Amino acid sequence: MFTYIYKGVSHRNTSAEYMKNLGMDQGQIDSVLNQQQFELTQNIAKRQASYKAESDPLYMEAQFDGTPESHQNWQDKVAEIKARYPLPVNTAENA
Repeated sequence: MFTYIYKGVSHRNTSAEYMKNLGMDQGQIDSVLNQQQFELTQNIAKRQASYKAESDPLYMEAQFDGTPESHQNWQDKVAEIKARYPLPVNTAENA
């Protein structure tokens, strides 16, 4: 989960209202939001690499085995990767 530090304290809430209540000016708010967006964008590449290294082998095993357990292992790994590397809200990509 994205965190930022303001006045020596870590925060996770990135709503404009929350940041304004902390005393941040618009430039600081924009900076936090830009950093958050950049980090989320990086998750696309991380997610794709994780699929290749972690879930693709399980998918191949599930196709070969054909068992519900192997299929579930693959689906669980995909869900884990998606949770680990969330995508930006405004992207149409569903990697």
